[in-house]
Amino acid sequence: MRIVIVTLVAMLGFTGLASAQNLALVLSNGYYDNGTDVPLISQKHRQMVNALESVGYEVIGGQDLNRLEIRQNITEFADKIARADTVIAVINGHIAHFGETSWLLPSDTNVSSATGLAFRGVDISFIAQLLAQKPGQSVLFVGESDRELTRIPLVQEGLARMPLPNGVMMISGAYDKVGDLLRHSFLRPNVRVIDVLRTDTGRLEIEGDIPASLELVGRRVFALTPEQVEEALGLSRSERRNIQQDLSDLGFNTRGIDGLFGAGTRNAIRSWQRRERLARTGYLTADQVALLRRQADAARVEIRNNDRRYWSQTGADGTERGLRLYLQRYPNGQYANRARAELARMTALTDEQAWARAVRLDTEAAYRQYLHDFPNGIYKDIARSRIGAAPAVVENEAKRVEDALRLNSISRLLIEQRVADLGYNTGRRDGVFDLASRQAFRAYQRDRNMPVTGYVTADMIRRLLLGQ
Repeated sequence: MRIVIVTLVAMLGFTGLASAQNLALVLSNGYYDNGTDVPLISQKHRQMVNALESVGYEVIGGQDLNRLEIRQNITEFADKIARADTVIAVINGHIAHFGETSWLLPSDTNVSSATGLAFRGVDISFIAQLLAQKPGQSVLFVGESDRELTRIPLVQEGLARMPLPNGVMMISGAYDKVGDLLRHSFLRPNVRVIDVLRTDTGRLEIEGDIPASLELVGRRVFALTPEQVEEALGLSRSERRNIQQDLSDLGFNTRGIDGLFGAGTRNAIRSWQRRERLARTGYLTADQVALLRRQADAARVEIRNNDRRYWSQTGADGTERGLRLYLQRYPNGQYANRARAELARMTALTDEQAWARAVRLDTEAAYRQYLHDFPNGIYKDIARSRIGAAPAVVENEAKRVEDALRLNSISRLLIEQRVADLGYNTGRRDGVFDLASRQAFRAYQRDRNMPVTGYVTADMIRRLLLGQ
C-alpha cells in the first residue's frame, strides 16, 4: 500500500457543467506487440468513451496505441485544454515505474532497460502537469493492469507515488475498479467529487488536491446523444450512399457503398472527424454532412483533372502501351471504356476469340486476362469459376449456362442432328443429351477452339445454324 497524501481544497467557485467545453483524454492499452495482453482493457474502452460523450465531454484518445499515436493524442489534448472547463484524463494499461517516474507502456513497447523505457514510455507525471492548467477543475484517473508486461531490470510494475501539481487530484488502482467508479459514480449529474469520495471507494488510492465542489457532470446535460443527432437528420439510404461515396473519394475506406452505416463507415467517419479536429463520435451532424460534401466535390474535381491529365500523357497517343498504362492507374476512369475498346480493336480480338485463347492456354493468368479485357464478356462467369476452381465447379457453371437457354425437345433434336451431320457420333438422335451426345459436343468444341465443356452455348447454336 502506498502512502497517500490528500489535501482538501475548497474550490467553491468551480462547479463543472457538462458542456461542449468539457474535455477528456482516454488512453486504453490492452493488446501489446510484445508481452502480456489484458483484452478487457481494450474492450471497456468504448464503454468509457460513450459514457463521457453522453454527458457532453469531447473525448480524445484511442485504444491499443503505439508511442507515436499516443503522442499525437496527447498533443491534440494539450492544444484544447485552455478552452475547456472541466478536464479529465483516463489512463488504462500496463503501468511501470522507476523511482518516482511512472509510465504508461505503449502497445509497441520493446525495451530491455529503464533507460530505454524512459525514452519509449509515456510519462504520467507529464499528463498531470497538463491537467494543472485547470487547477481544481481536473482529475487524473489511472487504471493499472496489475500485471507485468515484461521483466526489465530496476523497473517495477505499477504506479509509483509521485508528486502531483497543485490543484490536480489522482485516483488510481485496478483498471476495472477505476473505470466503474468513474462511469457509475462521478459521471452522475449534480454529484460533487467530494460526495463520491465519502462513499466506499474500495482499495483505490486518492492523491493530490480534492476539488471539494467540483461536479464532473453538472446540471446541464446534453438532451441528445451523437447517435440521436444523426438520426434526427432522417438520412435516406440514397443520402447515406452519397456520404459513403464522399468519404471514399476523400480517401477513407467505408468497406462498401451500400447505404448501410456499419463498422467500416463508422470508423471512416471517426477518421475523418479526427483529421478535421472534431469530436470523434462516428456520427454526423448536418454541418458535418455539408462539409463532407464540399470537400468531396473539391476532391472529385481534382481526381477528374488528374485523370484527364494522365490520359493526355498516356492513352491519348493511341498506342497499346499508353492505353494499358492509363487503365492500370484508372481502371474506372473517364476514358476507361474508350481505352478498352481501342485495345480490343488493336488486338482484333472478339469476345469469342479472347475466350478461345484463354481456353487454349488454360491457365489462371489467361482467364484473368480474359476478365480484364472483357469484364462483362459472355464467358465471365465460367472464367471466374475456372480461376482456382475444381473441375466439378466448372462443369456446374457450364450446365447452368446451358439450362439458361431453355432448350425444348425439338431444339435439342435439331442440335444433335446438326452435330451428327458434321461428322460427330452423337449416338441415338432423340433430343436427349446423353454421354454420347456430350462426347460429340466436346469434340465439336475442341476442333473449333471453343470452351470444351460438352454443354451447349448460344455461340455453339449460332455456329451450328451457320453450318460452321
